[in-house]
Amino acid sequence: TRPPKTPTNTTPPNTPTPTKTRVTKTPSPTNTTPPETPTPTNTLPAQKTPPTETATPTEAREKSPTPEPTETPEIKVTPTPMMCIEYIVFHTFRDGDLEIYRLDGVEGSDDYQLYNLSKSATSEDSRPSRAWNDSHIAFESNRDGNIEIYLTDSVGSFQQRLTNTTANNISPMFLPDNETIVFQSDRNGNWDIFSINITTGEERQLTTDSADDIYPFASPSPEWIAYQSNRSGNADVYMLNLVTGDDIQITRDTTNQIHPAWSPSGKYLAYLSDAEGHLDLIVYDIETATETNLTEGDDKDADNHSWSPEGMRIAYQSTRNSELDVYSYDLRTDTEYLLSEFAGADSSPTWNCGGSLISFTSLRDGDANILAVPWQGGANSNLTIHPATDKWSEWSPAKEHGSIGQ
Repeated sequence: TRPPKTPTNTTPPNTPTPTKTRVTKTPSPTNTTPPETPTPTNTLPAQKTPPTETATPTEAREKSPTPEPTETPEIKVTPTPMMCIEYIVFHTFRDGDLEIYRLDGVEGSDDYQLYNLSKSATSEDSRPSRAWNDSHIAFESNRDGNIEIYLTDSVGSFQQRLTNTTANNISPMFLPDNETIVFQSDRNGNWDIFSINITTGEERQLTTDSADDIYPFASPSPEWIAYQSNRSGNADVYMLNLVTGDDIQITRDTTNQIHPAWSPSGKYLAYLSDAEGHLDLIVYDIETATETNLTEGDDKDADNHSWSPEGMRIAYQSTRNSELDVYSYDLRTDTEYLLSEFAGADSSPTWNCGGSLISFTSLRDGDANILAVPWQGGANSNLTIHPATDKWSEWSPAKEHGSIGQ
């Protein structure tokens, strides 16, 4: 076994010059169818704050005139206040199998702490979702043969099986009520979306179409989720009201729109579109029914998009100039920032609770580790230093695409 590595800092990346124009458009009209958790003893060191002088953006894009919005059903989303304890949850092979760990602090520092949350011997445990109040963590595991949803607390003191079927139950995500988890299951021969209450065990089937309904993503209000479905012949984005049953198709295209992610502000949905022959990152304004392409003109795939805590900035990965790097985008200023410039793979960004730092997975050490960077760019520093693979971190509730390694 190699000795532990010393946490390192790398030189801040150089800043390329602006190149592109952002594009906004209006999609086609939409239709309506219908046990007590121990208190952590450690927190991360004081966070780095964004630079007082704004870093030069990698790209500054001009906003196109916004077309008149199409009519959509009224959608009221009142964000639920979120508390957040400062730690990362991540995937690791340091025990020989895929486990879910929690890290308080910076590995190798005097006061860091590690917790094995999933504690399995030979199974694959993945896709963690932190409750919005940090009381519990849901994850998927194949420890019983098929893939089921499990529950633990924030220090891994127990592991409770929630679903019990012969099918596969995957992609759990907590709703803001901290009691309900939505997930997808193939128990009916296709993928449908279900919910389960972690206290009562009561399950509900939320979608019943014969097509595949997948990737449920909670809104900041317990009443709504977004999801992806191929019921129209290609992948589209939908929204479902869990109280009224209103099912709203958001995208209408012959191409694929995938991996919806609801912003914490409740104002936007972000998703990926292959309309241009590769995956672009789209932000859809729910109130105005307009969509904006943040990566227009990039001829490579964007992926693993993650919203900032206030919902006005977004991080993602993109392959440009043969390099996979991490970027952030500020919707308030229409500015994109390059966060990593390693000559290799940097991917799967997630935000910390304060919105000042972003963690991501990097191969720069020869094995995968979790690093952190200020959200506008700067020094990249290690959070994990173990010689085994550490990847796909989650730095704040409830879950982002970057923290499950889509």
